[in-house]
This record gives sequence, structure tokens and C-alpha cells, in this order.
Amino acid sequence: MSVILGVNHQFLYPDAITNATAHTDTIKTLAANDLTDALDCWVWRGECAREEIKILRESGKIINYNVGDRFGEEAAFPASPDKSERDRAYNLLMREIGYALDVGSKKIVFALGPDLPSDRKAAKERVLELTLRVASQLPDDICLSLEPTDRDIDKKFLFGPVDETVEFINLVKEHGFPRIGLLLDMCHVPIMHETLESALEKSKSVLNHIHLGNGVMKPESPFYGDRHTAWNHPDGLYTETDGIRFIRMLKEIGYTDRSDATVSFEMRPYEGRSAEESLARFVEVWKSAFEVN
Repeated sequence: MSVILGVNHQFLYPDAITNATAHTDTIKTLAANDLTDALDCWVWRGECAREEIKILRESGKIINYNVGDRFGEEAAFPASPDKSERDRAYNLLMREIGYALDVGSKKIVFALGPDLPSDRKAAKERVLELTLRVASQLPDDICLSLEPTDRDIDKKFLFGPVDETVEFINLVKEHGFPRIGLLLDMCHVPIMHETLESALEKSKSVLNHIHLGNGVMKPESPFYGDRHTAWNHPDGLYTETDGIRFIRMLKEIGYTDRSDATVSFEMRPYEGRSAEESLARFVEVWKSAFEVN
């Protein structure tokens, strides 16, 4: 098994999403934690960036850099019919890719923003142009990982159906950029109205990153939608047993034996456990998936 195991910073320490000091402090804490070899994370813009870049570069960790909307900034709209909106989305994307390159990331996770139900065909053409524009500026050893999520529950993004995301990725490849794949996130599977089996079957040909987690489909729950609870959460769909089942599915299709395979925990801490205790338990569950019964 050659898979590289990681953890997502912002959900293990959710206060870091909206607090710059907490973001830097917990980046430092997680960078020193030796339970995983990789971190899924991003750099806080402005004055914090220099310190966080230094922490991450010196950590020895593999960094899967997460590009996305940031607290305190207006959300980007890459598929907008308005050119000024598209230019703004491009500039934000390139800013984040700059940080990704600064920390030495080789796999950059991105999404392509809100849905445009009135004209999805044109929206996809615009984001294809944007993706290829960005891809043309990347070093030859950088991969992109497109992350689909829901279209009608929470994020309401352009790319939510797995099959349409796979089609888009193959289109990017046909246009001359082969280093792109799909990130399949357990949390997003139910809100895309998929099962673990159906989502993996549809995406396995282009998979290049995995997020392990839980999904909540109870509208009355504060964790409904894209909130990344831990396995066994009372409102969630997936237990640790489901996590083990999914990990074994990845093993069965050969994903965990690939030299470029990355898998990361993207969950909040267990209720009643610290971030560090929760991460230790996530790793225990991971290891148990490979035990021979």
C-alpha cells in the first residue's frame, strides 16, 4: 500500500475557519502532529501568510492545498455571464494557487463555484476556459483535483452530479491538460443524492484524491449539508463501520496501491473528544480497514 494519508486542517479545528490567530496556531499544532504524512489546508491571506507558509514548508508534510472561498470575502462566481465576476474569480484562484506553490503543494483541490441553472451549457464553457487558462500556468509537476458537491441542498455548485464532473474532467484532458482528477468526498456523496457505491463506480476512472467523513441529511440538524461531522455522529449517515467499508472499497478498486493516491480525513472532532484524540481515532479506524479478519 502506497497511499499517502492526510487530514483536513479546517474541519479538525473549525474555529480556524473564521479566526486568523486560531488558523495559524492550529496549523502549527497540526504540522507537528506525526499521525499523518499529509495536510489538506490553505493559507490565511495577508500578514499571517508568511508565517503559515514557513510552518508548512518546514513541516515535512505533503500539502494538498485547498482553493476556495475565504471568510470575510465575497464568494467567487467563475461561471458568471459577467466578465468582471469571472475576472475576479480568476484573480482569487490565482492568488490561492500562488500560496499553494509557495508551500510546495503538488495537488491543488478546487471547485468551480455556483450553479447557473438558466444556462449550464454556457456556464460549463466559461469554466472550461478558466480551468485551461489556469492549467496553462502551472508547473509540470502540479495536479488539479476538482471537488464536486451538491446542486440543490447547501453549496448549490455547478458541479455536483458525479457523472457530469467526470465528463468535464475528461473534457479538460481532451483539451491538453492531463493532470486533473476528481476528489470524492464522503460528506458530499449523500447531498449529491448518490450512494458510496454509485459515486465510486462513476468516478473511479478519474479519482485522484479522497476525503473520508460523514454526511447529514436531516434538514432540522445544524449539520445538514456540507458540514463534515465525524463518523458515528447521531445525525449522520455513516458510522465507523461505513468508513471501513468505504476504505476497503478503495482498496478493492486498486486506488490505495497507486503511487499518487492521497486520502485525507475531513471531519470535525468526535463529540466529547479533542481534535488530537479524534485524529488518533480516525487513524485507528483507517488501520483497522486493512486488518485481516
